[in-house]
Amino acid sequence: MYDTLKIKHQVIQLPKEVIEQQENPFFWKGLKWTPIFNKKTNQVKAYETTVNNLKLELKGNIISCNNSLQKWYIGNNYELFTYSKVVEALKKLDSVLPFNVYNANIHYVAVGTVVEEEAKPILNTWLSLNGKTPITMLGANKEYGKKFYLTDYNVKGYDKTFEVKTHERIIIGKPIFRFELEIYTRNLNKRKNPIGIYTVKDLIDKKKYKMLADELMSKYDKIEKQQTIPLSQLTNKEKEVLALFQNQEILKQYKIDHSETFSNRRKVYNRIKKLSNNKYLIHINERLKMSLKYTLF
Repeated sequence: MYDTLKIKHQVIQLPKEVIEQQENPFFWKGLKWTPIFNKKTNQVKAYETTVNNLKLELKGNIISCNNSLQKWYIGNNYELFTYSKVVEALKKLDSVLPFNVYNANIHYVAVGTVVEEEAKPILNTWLSLNGKTPITMLGANKEYGKKFYLTDYNVKGYDKTFEVKTHERIIIGKPIFRFELEIYTRNLNKRKNPIGIYTVKDLIDKKKYKMLADELMSKYDKIEKQQTIPLSQLTNKEKEVLALFQNQEILKQYKIDHSETFSNRRKVYNRIKKLSNNKYLIHINERLKMSLKYTLF
């Protein structure tokens, strides 16, 4: 389930080369560190090194490591990345990094899952999330996904089969839809029902892992989708409300011009959504739930 992680480790005792801002490469903790220069001042601003295919940066007394844990460990993120694989991956990561990875602070995490489904029909149903319409994801001048940029997190869904074929020249041979949540951990921790992701060790807490899986699914559920509702069962007022909420441009302006009645209309819309007989939406929802349930093992 985990994809990109941004972790940081505080160095207690810096090597003298860093303290003196040495301008030549040097070896420390068995690794060759190369200076990174500020383009304007031409002074050393940080040092970098690589461990296998991981890039590390030492700036001040902080070592940072940003990478896709899943791609690093199994080579792709179009397969399911289960909890047991995550445990194995972090154990291996701890063995190759020059610090205790479990104690490192985690600042950002992307979680996602995949289902064997065509992406386009799924994405065509997406209307908005928290009042915001999605941004089109393009590759080779072709739309292959949609992404919501929100204040506290980002959500995206896309055609993984197309993406790896376009960017990595890999042919998967079957349709894969990938759904992801990108979020800074402060937004998971400082809220009414915090999950508590502070260090890498928290990522292998099974209870918290399950909470993150639920968080991912809850974001999918919150996406406003095109509904198939039997109009014959609706009153004229309910038909008007349905038409309003299925047109995001008009809805956005209505919310501005008629804020006093918007909440009541939202309640009506939430009620009539329960009449939806869209078997396709139900099918995709169940497929995502099953996918996430599988990753818990």
